[in-house]
Amino acid sequence: MNSNLEHRIRKEKQKQWLWIAMSALLVVLFASYQLYTQAIPYLAQKIAVAIPQPVYQAVDKHTLTTLDDTELSKTQLSELKQQEISTLFSQLIDNKREAQHVYTLEFRNWEDQANAMALANGTIIITDAMVALATDQQELSAILLHEIGHIEHNHVMESIVSSSLVFVGLGVILGDVTALSDLLLQGTIIGITQSYSKQAELEADKYASEHLIAQYGDHHAMSAVLQKLATENQGESSWLSTHPSFDERIEKIQNTEP
Repeated sequence: MNSNLEHRIRKEKQKQWLWIAMSALLVVLFASYQLYTQAIPYLAQKIAVAIPQPVYQAVDKHTLTTLDDTELSKTQLSELKQQEISTLFSQLIDNKREAQHVYTLEFRNWEDQANAMALANGTIIITDAMVALATDQQELSAILLHEIGHIEHNHVMESIVSSSLVFVGLGVILGDVTALSDLLLQGTIIGITQSYSKQAELEADKYASEHLIAQYGDHHAMSAVLQKLATENQGESSWLSTHPSFDERIEKIQNTEP
C-alpha cells in the first residue's frame, strides 16, 4: 500500500516538474521571440540615430571597398548611359543635399545579377543587369527611390546595428567612436546583404510609390519592376528575398493613394 502511494506521489511530482519545465521553455521561447521582433529593432533604431556621422562615412567606404574586392566588378555601361542615370539621380535627391546623408551613385557589374543596394551614408549601388531590366526613366526612378527610401528611414544602419547590437550599444554608451566604428565595419556586409525586415521593405516601397506619384503622377513603375524581377527569376536579388511576400508588396503599392 505504502509502496503504491509513494509511486503515485513520485509520478505526480514528475508530472509537475514536466509542466514546470514546459512552461519555462514556453516563457523563454516567447521572450526570445519578443526580443527578436520587438526589443532588438527598437534598440537598433535608437542606437543607429546616436551613431556619429564620421562612422556612417567610414562604414560606406569600407563596405564599398569590400564589395569591390569580393563581389562586384567594373560596370560595362557606356559613359553616356551612366551620365543619363546620374542626372536622373541628381533630380531625385535635389531636395536632400543639405540632409544628414551624402548621396552618391555607383555603377557596378555583379555577374548579371539585377540588384540595387543602399549603403548607410547615402551610397547607392546599381548593377548593370538592374539598369537593363528597367524599360524607361520611371522604372529607373522606382529602383533608385526605393533605395533612397531605405536611407531616409535609416534602415541600413539599423540592420547593421542589429547584427552586433550588444557591442555597438556599449560603444555608444562609452562614447568610444574608434571602437564603435571598428565594430560596425565588421558587421557591414552582413547588415546590407541580409534581408530587411517586413516593415523596412514596405516603408521603402511606400516612399518610392509616393515620390513616383509626385514626380510622374502614378506609381505603376514600382510594381512593374517587382513583376519583372519575379518573372525573370531574379530570386537572388535582395529586392525579392525579403519578408513581405511579392503579392503583399504589390498590393501595398497599388493601395498607395495618388
